[in-house]
Amino acid sequence: MNLFTFVKSWKDFSFLWTLIQPFILKLLKKNVPTSITKLYENLAKYTQPALDSLYKLKAKIKETPTEVDDYCFDQGVTAIETFANYLLGEVQNLRA
Repeated sequence: MNLFTFVKSWKDFSFLWTLIQPFILKLLKKNVPTSITKLYENLAKYTQPALDSLYKLKAKIKETPTEVDDYCFDQGVTAIETFANYLLGEVQNLRA
């Protein structure tokens, strides 16, 4: 492929992209939120049971405190906090 052919094909592609870009953008705006909602649902699906267990354990500790329950609760909360901080760090990296 010579330089002239390459430049001409790029020019044609750029013109074509300019024409179809609004349609692609509209399609993305329609479909991407669904994918993001699915991502959120998957995150919630796996974290919510852990949170529910921790809330139950917290209620149990208020009624009948034990050292074992306190330890398990602290470990669970620390694990959730560590994961949340990891996600926040990744968000910062993605936005940088």
